[in-house]
This record gives sequence, C-alpha cells and structure tokens, in this order.
Amino acid sequence: MRETAQLRGPWRTMSVTGAASGLAGLVLVGTSQALVQVGGGEPAFDASGDEILRFFEARHDTLYAIGTYLGLLAVLALACFVSVLWVVLREAEGQPAWRSAIALTSGVAFVVLLISPGWELAAYRTGEGVDPQIARYAFDMGNLGFANSWVALAVFLAAAGWIMLGTPSLPSWLGWVAIAAAVGFLVGRAVWTTPVWLIPYAIFWIWVVAVSIQLFRGRLPERAG
Repeated sequence: MRETAQLRGPWRTMSVTGAASGLAGLVLVGTSQALVQVGGGEPAFDASGDEILRFFEARHDTLYAIGTYLGLLAVLALACFVSVLWVVLREAEGQPAWRSAIALTSGVAFVVLLISPGWELAAYRTGEGVDPQIARYAFDMGNLGFANSWVALAVFLAAAGWIMLGTPSLPSWLGWVAIAAAVGFLVGRAVWTTPVWLIPYAIFWIWVVAVSIQLFRGRLPERAG
C-alpha cells in the first residue's frame, strides 16, 4: 500500500481527511440534533397527527433550519469517511476486493437514505396550515427512512468488520465491534418503533471515533498479498 516514498504524502493526507470527516460527522450530528430538538422532544411513533403537528409548530424556525443544514453536512462528512475507509479496506483485502466493494455500495446506500427529506417536508410548511395527517405522514416517512438506513449501515459494518478481523495492523476488536453493531442494527430494524436501536447507534459512533483515531495515527493496513 505504501510501497514507495512518493505515496506516503498522499496516503497521509487521505488518512487525516478520513479521520477528520469521521469526527466531524459525530460533532455535526450531535449539534444538529440539539438544535432540532429545541422546543421539546419528539413525540412517540404512534402519536396522533395533532401531537405531531404541535411538535413541528413548536420548532424554532432559525435553529431548526440550522440544525437540519448541519445534519446534511454531517451526512456528507460520513460519505467522505466511508469513501476513505473503502480505500483502506480495499488495500487490506487484496484481490478480489469484493467485501470492500460491498462496504462501499452499502455505505453509499446508507448516505442516500439519510439524505432523503422527511421531517423538513412538514416543518417548513407549518406556518401555511399543514394538515395534521400530512404532518404525520412526513414524520413517519422521515423516521422510517432513518430506520431503513440501519440495514445498509449494518451491511457496511459487517463487511468492514470482516476485513478488519484479518488485518494485522489494525486491532481485531475494531472488527468485532463493527460486527456487533451490525447485528444490533438488524435487530433494531426488526423492532424499529422501540428504543433498541440506540444501543447499536452508540456503538457505531464509538467505532467511528476509534477508526478515526487509527487513521490519524497513520495505522493504515498494508496491501494484502
């Protein structure tokens, strides 16, 4: 992977970019959620249309707009993190690099599902008299799109974890944590209206931070034989 001196600079730049993107994604997600929740926490999934409409109407217009924008930037940061990690995993896997290809495609699917609009469809029109059932539809669409993204994320984590388990230059626990989070997300999607998903979600971000630290330290795996 880093076979010549000429490659060290570009690979170092890539690893730092990926690490910064992963950490930036975490900060942006946290900030985004804090701003979006100003005005009160979100209602339960089975809440009535009137309750959901009141939730949207209670949002602070400016803070909500900033929060959703930061959420978009967070998704783009994760896309960069996934892309860099794919390059690293491809080099570690060797040929045929099919598991890293699965990681990339599922990572892209995860990003696409996250970037699809949901709540914003109702929140930005509440001042124009949105019907409660339309608000409920937008609320459900956003939540279900988020839940569907867990399946794509699970495949990404499973493929990445599998490769990491066979990469000596990376700690094996990174692979096991990724696989554990993947299983957790699959279970969470099966019971997506419950808070079970919060467990793999927390594990996922711990894993992102750990991988980012490895990238900052330049712990890139050597090319497989």
